[in-house]
Amino acid sequence: MLDFLVPFLLIGLGTYFYFFTPTNQNQTLSYRTKASLKSPETFQFAHRYLGKLWLIIGIATFILYVALSFVPIPFFIRSSLFFVILLILFFLSILLTEHKIKQ
Repeated sequence: MLDFLVPFLLIGLGTYFYFFTPTNQNQTLSYRTKASLKSPETFQFAHRYLGKLWLIIGIATFILYVALSFVPIPFFIRSSLFFVILLILFFLSILLTEHKIKQ
């Protein structure tokens, strides 16, 4: 029922990471992995890259949610399908970010 909120969360976090990149590596709301904490430059790059990905994914999943709402399938199936797609895209964005950092 509240599936449409997840794309807005991704858009909000993507905006925050892309435009208001955390400066402190110990900040509570930040993307912290072993690769992103190597240097301040990689920390900044990881946030900007992941923020851009989450903005794109958030907008795309919102459009997908609106498109799926017109498909005549039961709500539970539509919601489950949307959630699985969101999880795949979310983990794919993290994998892409880690791959980009290592290059």
